[in-house]
Amino acid sequence: MRRLLVLAAVLGLVLVGCGGGSDNSDPLAGGTGTTTMDHAGPTDHTGNATSTCSPSGTTLAITASGTKFNTDCLAAPAGQAFTVTFDNKDSITHNLTILESHAATEALFDAGVIQGPATKTLNVPALKAGTFAFHCKIHPGLMSGTFIVK
Repeated sequence: MRRLLVLAAVLGLVLVGCGGGSDNSDPLAGGTGTTTMDHAGPTDHTGNATSTCSPSGTTLAITASGTKFNTDCLAAPAGQAFTVTFDNKDSITHNLTILESHAATEALFDAGVIQGPATKTLNVPALKAGTFAFHCKIHPGLMSGTFIVK
């Protein structure tokens, strides 16, 4: 209960400091709002994760090996469906889940469990512009990153 009160107080201060605006549009609907995430990397003044990766097309790739991803940043164009080639080089199961934040409980996209070693092409629906999170739901503390959509 105390954690919820502290979280509510912090969120209230953030909203006051940022003008209190919000965007409740559907991330899959191709809107223009941005989304913050609780990524451990550097953030801008509004708390959005910053990253140097940018979309370079609608075909992405990620490799899981040694219980880690080969990248901590993926990027896709806003408003366009895209594919992700998921290469699980490990002999254990992994997953790719895209979320509003690492703390979110509802996935924007979930690849399901991928038993390795195996390569699978994932078809992801269009996302609105924003900064999101991705992780392996089986090993979220070891395998995670920022997902940029612009």
